[in-house]
Amino acid sequence: MKKNRQKSILTSDDSTYPTFLDSRRRSWDFYSKDIFMVRGPHFRLSQTLTNHPMKTLLTLTILTFTTFACSNKQGAKDEKLTMTDTPLTDTVFRHVAEFPTIKDTAKFIADLRQVFRLALDESPEQKANQAITAFQKVKIYGSDNDYFFIEYDYKVGSGAAFPYKYQLLLTTKGQLVRTLRGQRHEFVEIFKNQNPFLMAVNATSKGNGGHELYKISADTLENVYEGYFDHDLRTYDAHEDNAIYEPNELILKVNDFNNDGFNDMSFKGKIVYIQGQTNNGEWIDKETINGKEVSYSIDNPFKKIPVEFVFLYDKQTGHFKAKENYKEKYGLEE
Repeated sequence: MKKNRQKSILTSDDSTYPTFLDSRRRSWDFYSKDIFMVRGPHFRLSQTLTNHPMKTLLTLTILTFTTFACSNKQGAKDEKLTMTDTPLTDTVFRHVAEFPTIKDTAKFIADLRQVFRLALDESPEQKANQAITAFQKVKIYGSDNDYFFIEYDYKVGSGAAFPYKYQLLLTTKGQLVRTLRGQRHEFVEIFKNQNPFLMAVNATSKGNGGHELYKISADTLENVYEGYFDHDLRTYDAHEDNAIYEPNELILKVNDFNNDGFNDMSFKGKIVYIQGQTNNGEWIDKETINGKEVSYSIDNPFKKIPVEFVFLYDKQTGHFKAKENYKEKYGLEE
């Protein structure tokens, strides 16, 4: 004898409630035919439910989730990405479409940091003084493509974060090519009538550093100046230990030093010894000369030695290589 389906629907005190949930009659067809009827986002409870509070609660719960899911699905279909909506997973910096203007600096910086995950030490001073100090379209040696170059200066931070700047090279579509952390940058023409190289001056908060020289190679930046590979030969020195450079950043010279038809480069200046040195190689701050005490400092250096580090262009590798061993030549410390 068949049971009446309406009578099997649970009341609030029905002891068969778990059995009902496990039965096949909880299928969508069962609910849609015997419990409610769906009409788009609206529904009408059947007579069966109106007399049973527990059934009504269960049904309304199902309807709530169903309606919410449907409305979310429709919203996702109609959603359009605009420049003011930058997803956390976006890898394209869409503000390049504004070039050469920056309509909203705060938004520009916020999106730049978010898209390229730029780490920095946040503080009220940093937020008040941060700035975009470069936003330009450039060409770089090694490619005829246009690129966007952006420098973000956030001004302050810990010593490890010095120089508190990011330089970013992007494609014209806003995709990242390379991120740099130079204290200073410059676009330098080395070969006549050719696109310039991108030069970056790197330095620590103490004042030790050197140069890097970049060209485009295989859709990225390649450092072609070998002098500062592994921080080997400093061309920037403002660290007041026993010596500094004068000027702190040695002067770049471009010339064909070996007359092979290709320009080379050199860094020229002076080593200024701000400590004295004994015959045994010991560094001293002062000494007695002819009965008079003499103290050494930047204003009264022990001695100055002119230096020039020449790097010749290698046609095979496209790199600039040291002409000789300058650490040995000038007695430079490691």
